Amino acid sequence: MLFTYEALRTDGTAVVDRLEAGDRLAAAGALRERGLVVLRLEATTEDVPAAGPGWNVLSRRITHRDRILFTRQLKMLLEAGAPLVPALEAAEEQTLKPAMRQLLRRLRVRVEQGDSLAHALEDEAELFDPVFRSMVATGEATATLPQVFGRLAALAQQQEQARKQVLGALLYPAILSVLMLGVIAVLLLFVVPRFRTLFLSLRSPLPVTTELLFAASEFATRHGLWLLGLLAAVVTGGVLALRLPATRAWLDDLQLRLPLLGPLVRRLLFARILRVWAAMLRSHVPVLDALRQSRAAVRNAACLQALAQVEEAVTSGGRLGPSLASTRLADAVIVAALRTGEENGRLAEATEFVSGWLDEDNAATIHQLTRLAEPLLLAVMGVVVGFVAMSLFVPLFDLASAAG
Repeated sequence: MLFTYEALRTDGTAVVDRLEAGDRLAAAGALRERGLVVLRLEATTEDVPAAGPGWNVLSRRITHRDRILFTRQLKMLLEAGAPLVPALEAAEEQTLKPAMRQLLRRLRVRVEQGDSLAHALEDEAELFDPVFRSMVATGEATATLPQVFGRLAALAQQQEQARKQVLGALLYPAILSVLMLGVIAVLLLFVVPRFRTLFLSLRSPLPVTTELLFAASEFATRHGLWLLGLLAAVVTGGVLALRLPATRAWLDDLQLRLPLLGPLVRRLLFARILRVWAAMLRSHVPVLDALRQSRAAVRNAACLQALAQVEEAVTSGGRLGPSLASTRLADAVIVAALRTGEENGRLAEATEFVSGWLDEDNAATIHQLTRLAEPLLLAVMGVVVGFVAMSLFVPLFDLASAAG
């Protein structure tokens, strides 16, 4: 429950604020533990702007963008010299989203009561992954919390930029594919049947390509609903199959084995892992903890299995570079760079350098693949439309020549 209170500090100054507690008695006890003399304590509710039900549903969800904004706010406030509790309070006041404001209030109250921020984040594990919580814990232990939030903000920005690059590369080919399927559907369902009626009425011999086109159009016209139902069933079955661990593991392994996309997927996954390693090692997180917590950064089953092998080898006394060399995660040149950094005691710098180099190389590769996919899709669309046009207009030319 949320309570609004008025109280006096030991120096006689008044304070008006809000407090979250289980009940009124617990709220009064928490205020007395802070050394406050309670003047007024009333239960209240969160002020939510009046809006439609759809807005209320969205306002209760804390998104990845909200967490990025929270990280950047704390980075700015802590680096400016603000203590942790005033920084949380300032971030709470600057946040307009009710759900995020409630989260910040819960964190602030826990810290005010004497808990560490890392311990408070443990109760919000569904919102903050192990990497985030581990780095915050290390930052508090080493009194480097402003630097840690700076690295967390940079890590979040890099991950968001990589995600936008991948989505942006897939967007245009996806639009072209949908457009091509739409053109084919319009031709088969509306254009070709009209020509078929015309040619049947003329009773003229037709080329093989025209006969094939008419057969495809007739099949699509008669069984279109069945085809849509079959497509919906295939999509539904695919979604359900993806929830099975065996299917996910097989697809994840297939992604890494594809001739052209496999190396790119592997490098994208490893770049994400390296970014996490670099941020955690820079924050003085032990190597084993960085290896263990970085599993939360990826979902690919084959990649997670490789990380488990590396972690097991390092736990047994091995070194990171040779352990990576035995997996399919990294290329030889990347392994050599990490091995050199590890041998020279500069593993954090090496992971940071390699992750930045991989990001640049992956961005260039995605750009090249996108430029290659565009003309290929346009060529396929041109072949389809050209085939339909030739199949329809060649018989017309033949009829015109015969009539002439």
